[in-house]
Amino acid sequence: MSREKKDAKLLNIKLDRKIHEQLEQFCDESGMTKTVAVEKILAQYLTHYFERPEEERKLF
Repeated sequence: MSREKKDAKLLNIKLDRKIHEQLEQFCDESGMTKTVAVEKILAQYLTHYFERPEEERKLF
């Protein structure tokens, strides 16, 4: 029995080598795939970002 495909879009990016190494370490320790880890990390960040008033939304 195959798994149902999720509604998804592809994202191809170049990551800084250090960030990639950290992501790989995170995935090794957590047991998550890179896809799941990046989805969760982005979802958490974006939720926090959009909870703030527009005038307080700054990246850095």
